[in-house]
Amino acid sequence: MSSTSQPPVSDGQTIAEANEAIRQYVSGRTIWSQADLAELDRLRTDWKRAVQAAVTRAA
Repeated sequence: MSSTSQPPVSDGQTIAEANEAIRQYVSGRTIWSQADLAELDRLRTDWKRAVQAAVTRAA
């Protein structure tokens, strides 16, 4: 299944959308505050949930 045709996870976010959110957030950053790192961790958690949902659906 291509990243653009993935069904959304329960909160409506696909793996591709989660990837794009991370890419946009990190693009061009050179300095990271604690708040920035916390947001990156949240985005990664969203990505992990999207991957897990896709694996669960595939199983």
